Parts: sequence; structure tokens; C-alpha cells
Amino acid sequence: MKKFFSALLAVAIMLSFCACTAKKETALVISGAEIDTEIFTYFFHRIVERPSDYGIDAEAKDKVFKETAIQECKEYLAANTRFAAEGLKLTSAEKVQISEAVNDLWLRFENHYKAIGVSKQTLTKIRTAEAYEDRLFTAIYDLGVENLGAEAIIQNYFYSNYVSFRNVCVYFTKADGSVMSQLEKNQLLEAMNSMREISDVQKFIDTASAAGYSSSDSVILKKDSGGYPDGFFDRVAAQSDNTVDIIEYEDCVFAVFKENLKDKGEGVYANYRSACISDIYSAEYQQSIADYTAQMGVDEKGSINKIVNKYL
Repeated sequence: MKKFFSALLAVAIMLSFCACTAKKETALVISGAEIDTEIFTYFFHRIVERPSDYGIDAEAKDKVFKETAIQECKEYLAANTRFAAEGLKLTSAEKVQISEAVNDLWLRFENHYKAIGVSKQTLTKIRTAEAYEDRLFTAIYDLGVENLGAEAIIQNYFYSNYVSFRNVCVYFTKADGSVMSQLEKNQLLEAMNSMREISDVQKFIDTASAAGYSSSDSVILKKDSGGYPDGFFDRVAAQSDNTVDIIEYEDCVFAVFKENLKDKGEGVYANYRSACISDIYSAEYQQSIADYTAQMGVDEKGSINKIVNKYL
């Protein structure tokens, strides 16, 4: 708790100093730290434009939009305070990325931001806080591959929630768009089922080609992701490696050669490692943010209602 308030005080002084030098009106005072109207406007306007992104019904009362914007401001402050408390620093490359992202936004949407009263400096503050969040998450949950226990959890998640395969998909329609007869459909299924004995990926590709079909490139599919019919992932996951399964749906049939994901090498796992860490720990991290911001007291200034009334 002492660490929390020490960091909060340091950031409060920093933000108050910035607010004074820029002479911006204060919208909120959160546990002693001043949040200017531009920061509040940025979050409030974004919530009004895309309420569904925040789980808000478009017909919700003004109070809901305002409270959500205040929470976003609290999380913005939390990112600054927690980053400071952990003694973290952004790298030069990360700072360049922030600058490039802000320049791109300003180039495309300068008129929009000026119209709502948000400066380029404020965009930089917002993007910097987002970078703080990313770095904080990594610092807390990415313990490095040397930590065998933590790494085993990530690897187990990856190999349990991703599959690798090649497939041939054929629809039950003919070249002219008409639906296949039952006889034609049965002949197709018989040809597909003859591939079940294949245990070599090249033979799978060659057999499909000889039958007039093209095999897909190697696909790495995550559980519950889109792009394939319901139940497809579970069927492939249940397959043994280097086997073929025939998966039939109402309008099409798949011949699927399941590849051994581990055989693809550590490079493939490394490419998905960060995404796996995010999947595993994001809910826990979000709860830590909620617990952190729950400690913050909020003093609303009159300028808030002016902003609310302007956009609602």
C-alpha cells in the first residue's frame, strides 16, 4: 500500500506539473493527481463513438458513459503509477513506436482530434500509457524461458489450444453451381475416405492433386477462432498426428491431414508465446487493475458535465 501511494504521489506531481505548464483545465482529481479535460474528452468521446467496445448499450443513460470514462481515466493513471512503482523504463525503440503511431494518427485524423479538443501531446500521453500497460503485463507474467515452471504452463496451453494441419475442402456443388446428386456426393465421399490410410504429408498433397484438388498450406488454428465450421477444431485436435480424418458438413467435406505441431520447431511456439501469455493471464491482470483503481478517490470538476452535455 505504501508503494502504491508513493508512486501515486510522484505521478500526481508530474501530471499536475504538466497540466500547469500546458494551462489545461482540470476535469478530475484522482487521488491527488489532476486529469485534464483533454484526457477525459479523449476517453469520453471514444466511448460515445463505440459504446459496444465497452459493453455499453447505445441507449444507456449519460451517467453510464461518464462513469466509464472516469474509469478509463483511473486506468490511465494506474498505468502511470504502476509503471513508476515498478521502476520500469521504455526502450528507445518503444518510444519511437509511440511517436510513429501518434504521427500516423495525427496525419490521418488531425481535424477530428482538433474538433473535439484533443492535442497531439495528449495522444502521445495516451499511447505512452498503453505502452506502460503492455510493459507492465510483460514484466509481471513473462518470466522468461529460463523459468521452467512458468514456461511449462505456457507450452501446455499452446499445445492444448492450437493445432496444425493441411486440408482439402470440397463443396457439394458442381462447376455450374448446381447441387451434387446423392450418387455424386457418395462418390466424392468414397474418394475422400480412401485418403484415411495416408500417413505422409507429401502423399496427402500428391493424392489430392491427382484427384483434381489442391491442398491448403500448413494451417495453425487456435481453439474457438473463426474461419472453420463448428466443431472443426475439436475433430482435428482429437486426431492422432500424421493421420487423415474426413469431416463432413451439410454443404462440404474436409479431408484433414493433422501435422505434429512440435515437429515444426521452437520457432513456431516462439511466434505464439506472447499471445498464449495474454490468453492465460489477461483476466488476472485486468482484475489487478480493477483492485488497484478501486483504491482511488475521485473528485469531479464542473468541466466534466460540459463535456458530457456537448457529446450526448
